[in-house]
Amino acid sequence: MWCEIGAQYIPLSFLLGFFVSLIVARWWEQFNCISWPDKMMIMVSACLPGNENLVVRQTIARWSSLQAAIAWSGVSVKTLKRFPTERHMVASKLMTEEEYDLYMNTDAPHGKWFIPILWIVNLIKQQKQKGVIDSIQMDMLLKQVYSYRDGFAMLFVYDWIKIPLVYTQVVAIATYGYFFICLIGRQPKLDQRSMEKEITILFPIFTTFQMLFYLGWLKVGQYLMNPFGEDDDDFELNYVLDRNTAIAHMMASELADQLPPIGAPMVPAVPHTRASFKIQDVIPKSHLAGFKLSEAEMKLIKPEDLEEHERLLEETKVTNRQRLGTLVRAIEKKSRTNATINEDDEE
Repeated sequence: MWCEIGAQYIPLSFLLGFFVSLIVARWWEQFNCISWPDKMMIMVSACLPGNENLVVRQTIARWSSLQAAIAWSGVSVKTLKRFPTERHMVASKLMTEEEYDLYMNTDAPHGKWFIPILWIVNLIKQQKQKGVIDSIQMDMLLKQVYSYRDGFAMLFVYDWIKIPLVYTQVVAIATYGYFFICLIGRQPKLDQRSMEKEITILFPIFTTFQMLFYLGWLKVGQYLMNPFGEDDDDFELNYVLDRNTAIAHMMASELADQLPPIGAPMVPAVPHTRASFKIQDVIPKSHLAGFKLSEAEMKLIKPEDLEEHERLLEETKVTNRQRLGTLVRAIEKKSRTNATINEDDEE
């Protein structure tokens, strides 16, 4: 009995709710920190058009993928297994031998994941010095490069600053301790009289469901704590790297100067298929779309009409006060009459 009462003092729902909400928010924020080169490559294609800038565009695209491979190898187990050393990046043609020598000869005790970004910046500066781009184009390109870099930096921050271990331990101990207490406190109460009769085996179905829900809640938080592991629900950074490499190369090569012929007229309405016509959405309307005023309410008030309206309103107030006074006096008179009749009846 005491265990059953004591289990009510464990705020398990609060602990698990706060823990899982924190984990899920952190999990989604880390996904939003995954860098995509699309915007940067669109800007590169716009500022560096033509076949004469093809090598520059392709180099920036390759360095953007090299940047992702180096940075994600520091936070993702799957990417690290794909590129365990820098030589594997050379073998994958993300890095040349000259770039490998420059990278390996750079002494950086705090990490070297940002070096390809600096190569991109230096290449953009070189194009500015050659007069290929102007200051405005250089500024737009650098803003996209900085934005691309920020995602990798934030992933390292999330990898560095983790949820305090003591909080995860408190949640785990509270969850398992709660059901240990329930194991004792929710057993059927047997006395001497009930033991003399036939013993009935009771299955704690509600406690079992409660255990499944709470333990499942706890496991969800534990699985999402590290979204860059090897679980089924972890982020597929290897696929993202393959996708980004293909898209960046396509934007730098095939789509950089591609322009279809123009001149086709635009139709004002897009046709439906038979399947989509049945489920087309209703045109949204404002909640005041059907609101209408009467002709009298829409009539404009002139200044002289406003003065007359105020005078009539004041007269109406005086009349209402007079009517109210008359009504009060009539009620008082009737009350006195009723009181007199009651006194006569009593006599």
